[in-house]
Amino acid sequence: MKPLYFIYFFIYYAFKVMESGYAIAWQILRGSHGDQGMLIEYRPGLKKDWHVVLLFNLISMTPGSMSIDINETNDSILVHLLNRSDRDNFLKVTGKIESLLSKAL
Repeated sequence: MKPLYFIYFFIYYAFKVMESGYAIAWQILRGSHGDQGMLIEYRPGLKKDWHVVLLFNLISMTPGSMSIDINETNDSILVHLLNRSDRDNFLKVTGKIESLLSKAL
């Protein structure tokens, strides 16, 4: 484990969780019914199975996204997004989290 990368990963992830929590709260206050959701398949580039499981759990802990399933070969995660418009941002942020996670571990 590399402590400096782990600290950076933790700070980045905590900030993104708070940011998405505020965004979801704002949508609820505006009266969103959550009817703009979608399923996407995310393909992580992580090598170890437990890294993929860790990423699966990190995605689920982030407001606005929920990991549903990992395929048998651990190379694909099925994710439900609360809003279709968040797809590109989800892919960008999850890619950064995955990169930091692989450097930290």
